Amino acid sequence: MTDKPESFDPSIPVLTDVVVPGKPEYARAPSAGEAAVEYDAEQIADRLRGRFTNFLTGEARALIEERCREVLREHSSQLVSAITREVAMALEGRMSEWVREAVEKELRRQRGE
Repeated sequence: MTDKPESFDPSIPVLTDVVVPGKPEYARAPSAGEAAVEYDAEQIADRLRGRFTNFLTGEARALIEERCREVLREHSSQLVSAITREVAMALEGRMSEWVREAVEKELRRQRGE
Protein backbone atom coordinates (compact mmCIF):
# COMPACT_ATOMS: atom_id res chain seq x y z
CA MET A 1 0.00 0.00 0.00
CA THR A 2 1.10 3.55 -0.62
CA ASP A 3 0.40 6.71 1.35
CA LYS A 4 -1.81 8.11 -1.40
CA PRO A 5 -5.56 8.45 -0.77
CA GLU A 6 -6.30 6.33 -3.88
CA SER A 7 -4.81 3.34 -2.09
CA PHE A 8 -7.22 3.68 0.83
CA ASP A 9 -8.66 0.27 1.57
CA PRO A 10 -12.39 0.76 2.23
CA SER A 11 -12.64 -2.69 3.79
CA ILE A 12 -10.65 -1.43 6.81
CA PRO A 13 -12.83 0.64 9.15
CA VAL A 14 -11.47 3.97 10.24
CA LEU A 15 -12.31 5.98 13.34
CA THR A 16 -14.69 8.29 11.48
CA ASP A 17 -16.62 5.26 10.24
CA VAL A 18 -17.35 4.52 13.86
CA VAL A 19 -17.77 8.10 15.06
CA VAL A 20 -19.50 9.47 11.95
CA PRO A 21 -21.00 6.51 10.12
CA GLY A 22 -21.07 6.94 6.37
CA LYS A 23 -18.40 9.71 6.38
CA PRO A 24 -15.06 7.90 6.07
CA GLU A 25 -13.76 10.67 3.81
CA TYR A 26 -13.12 12.75 6.93
CA ALA A 27 -10.28 10.38 7.87
CA ARG A 28 -8.63 10.43 4.46
CA ALA A 29 -6.01 12.87 3.32
CA PRO A 30 -7.24 15.43 0.79
CA SER A 31 -6.81 14.46 -2.82
CA ALA A 32 -4.26 16.14 -5.03
CA GLY A 33 -7.01 18.22 -6.65
CA GLU A 34 -8.06 19.81 -3.38
CA ALA A 35 -6.33 23.09 -2.62
CA ALA A 36 -4.29 23.06 0.58
CA VAL A 37 -5.16 25.82 3.01
CA GLU A 38 -2.23 28.12 3.44
CA TYR A 39 -2.01 30.33 6.48
CA ASP A 40 -0.48 33.74 6.26
CA ALA A 41 1.55 34.24 9.44
CA GLU A 42 1.40 38.01 9.13
CA GLN A 43 -2.40 37.96 8.85
CA ILE A 44 -2.66 35.69 11.90
CA ALA A 45 -0.29 37.96 13.84
CA ASP A 46 -2.40 41.00 12.89
CA ARG A 47 -5.57 39.28 14.06
CA LEU A 48 -3.92 38.29 17.32
CA ARG A 49 -2.58 41.80 17.80
CA GLY A 50 -6.08 43.16 17.26
CA ARG A 51 -7.55 40.73 19.78
CA PHE A 52 -4.89 41.61 22.35
CA THR A 53 -5.50 45.31 21.81
CA ASN A 54 -9.25 44.90 22.17
CA PHE A 55 -8.81 42.80 25.30
CA LEU A 56 -6.31 45.20 26.87
CA THR A 57 -8.43 48.27 26.13
CA GLY A 58 -11.64 46.58 27.25
CA GLU A 59 -12.11 43.77 29.72
CA ALA A 60 -8.46 43.50 30.78
CA ARG A 61 -8.23 47.21 31.52
CA ALA A 62 -11.02 46.93 34.08
CA LEU A 63 -9.30 43.93 35.66
CA ILE A 64 -5.96 45.76 35.78
CA GLU A 65 -7.53 48.90 37.26
CA GLU A 66 -9.30 46.90 39.98
CA ARG A 67 -6.10 45.04 40.86
CA CYS A 68 -4.20 48.35 41.03
CA ARG A 69 -6.84 49.76 43.39
CA GLU A 70 -6.56 46.66 45.60
CA VAL A 71 -2.77 46.88 45.72
CA LEU A 72 -2.91 50.61 46.40
CA ARG A 73 -5.35 50.05 49.31
CA GLU A 74 -3.14 47.28 50.72
CA HIS A 75 -0.01 49.41 50.37
CA SER A 76 -1.72 52.45 51.91
CA SER A 77 -2.88 50.34 54.84
CA GLN A 78 0.65 49.02 55.36
CA LEU A 79 2.05 52.56 55.23
CA VAL A 80 -0.51 53.81 57.76
CA SER A 81 0.34 50.94 60.11
CA ALA A 82 4.09 51.51 59.78
CA ILE A 83 3.82 55.27 60.30
CA THR A 84 1.48 54.79 63.27
CA ARG A 85 4.01 52.43 64.90
CA GLU A 86 6.84 54.90 64.32
CA VAL A 87 4.84 57.82 65.71
CA ALA A 88 3.74 55.75 68.73
CA MET A 89 7.35 54.75 69.46
CA ALA A 90 8.54 58.36 69.10
CA LEU A 91 5.71 59.66 71.29
CA GLU A 92 6.29 57.00 73.92
CA GLY A 93 9.79 58.30 74.63
CA ARG A 94 8.73 61.92 74.43
CA MET A 95 5.59 61.41 76.54
CA SER A 96 7.58 60.28 79.58
CA GLU A 97 9.79 63.33 79.22
CA TRP A 98 6.78 65.69 78.88
CA VAL A 99 5.01 64.20 81.89
CA ARG A 100 8.16 64.45 84.02
CA GLU A 101 8.67 68.10 82.99
CA ALA A 102 4.99 68.93 83.62
CA VAL A 103 5.05 67.31 87.10
CA GLU A 104 8.29 69.09 88.04
CA LYS A 105 6.88 72.42 86.81
CA GLU A 106 3.65 71.92 88.80
CA LEU A 107 5.60 70.98 91.95
CA ARG A 108 7.76 74.10 91.62
CA ARG A 109 4.64 76.21 91.13
CA GLN A 110 3.02 74.74 94.23
CA ARG A 111 6.18 75.37 96.31
CA GLY A 112 6.25 78.91 95.04
CA GLU A 113 9.49 78.64 93.18
